[in-house]
Amino acid sequence: MGMASVEHRRTDWFELFFDLVFVVTVAVLAQGLHGNPGWRDFGALAVLFFPAWWAWVNLMISVNLFGSAQLWNRVWLLAAMPGLGIMAAAAPQGLDGRAWAYALGAAWVRLTIFAIWWPQVRDPRWGIPAWRPISYGLLTAGLWALSALVPAPGRFVLWALAVAVEVILLTIGRGQSRQQYSQLAVDHLVERIGLFVVIVLGESVFAVVMGLSEHFEAFNAVAALGSFVTVALLAITFFLWSTSAAQHWIGQAQQHDERARMRDTVMYLPFLLIYTITILAAALGTAVDEPDHHLPAGSVIGLTAGVVGYYLTSGLFSRRLGNSWRSMASWLLPGILAPLAILPPAALLLPAWAAALTTAAVVFGLFAGSKLVTHRAR
Repeated sequence: MGMASVEHRRTDWFELFFDLVFVVTVAVLAQGLHGNPGWRDFGALAVLFFPAWWAWVNLMISVNLFGSAQLWNRVWLLAAMPGLGIMAAAAPQGLDGRAWAYALGAAWVRLTIFAIWWPQVRDPRWGIPAWRPISYGLLTAGLWALSALVPAPGRFVLWALAVAVEVILLTIGRGQSRQQYSQLAVDHLVERIGLFVVIVLGESVFAVVMGLSEHFEAFNAVAALGSFVTVALLAITFFLWSTSAAQHWIGQAQQHDERARMRDTVMYLPFLLIYTITILAAALGTAVDEPDHHLPAGSVIGLTAGVVGYYLTSGLFSRRLGNSWRSMASWLLPGILAPLAILPPAALLLPAWAAALTTAAVVFGLFAGSKLVTHRAR
């Protein structure tokens, strides 16, 4: 089935309501990176956020294929929200005292995924073998639930195994028929991921405004202004250039049955983008909270890695969608090298408010340079 036969659809209100739980999830997870986060904190964000992201993207694809208007699917989407809420509430101690609760929340969500997919096994349109939802839903739910009873480090071995089962099944393509890929609505996929990025960018704005509301002084306002300009420019860059190109090239991948390319650009790479925005938001929030002091080392890392990671992940997206490294060099190299060269010394030598302004200036320079290159290319 070609892409032309796929029904175009837009995100409905029910899906937006479902996404509300992720506003909380992102906010809770980002709190662990404020101040002076260490490598364990950055690692904990990745470990705790990926299962939540993976649950969201699987539910999003389920809705993309089977629709959210059906009562059965809506019931199970609603049922998934408490499980995701438990994961978010447990996240602050998700690797320690609340790991068992986090695991049970993850198991809960996997059961709802199974409940959505199982009725479709009987529908020949999808070509879904029965073992697919059993292994992808029930088996992984069992592993997560079992991990709640197992002490560390065995608990985390089971977590890794549960995630690996899902990733491997997708990577080797087992249980992922051409019928399923060909009937995905690409416009809906891109819109949903874009809206999730809005949630994360919204957390950045929230952190900045909350910091300013608690410390309503001149330097706090300057740091907040620099932070807002940074976030706004990254948002404009993403929605002005990235989303339209992604829809076109993912559509091309669908037409040519390039399933690996679709998986990478819809499921894996957005996680990296969201991760980098989250650590950048936490660093900017710290700058607004304490603008008169130098940023602590952990926030300097977050500030630099956030900007560099944004451009590097954008490059990986572009490369996976078919562009050559050479064609991207004019914006990708400055996007990596300029923040690496400017932000660490600026953040270490200048007070936090000046570091926030420097970050805004660097991102503005990269934005203006990219726009100039695009204009000349035309």
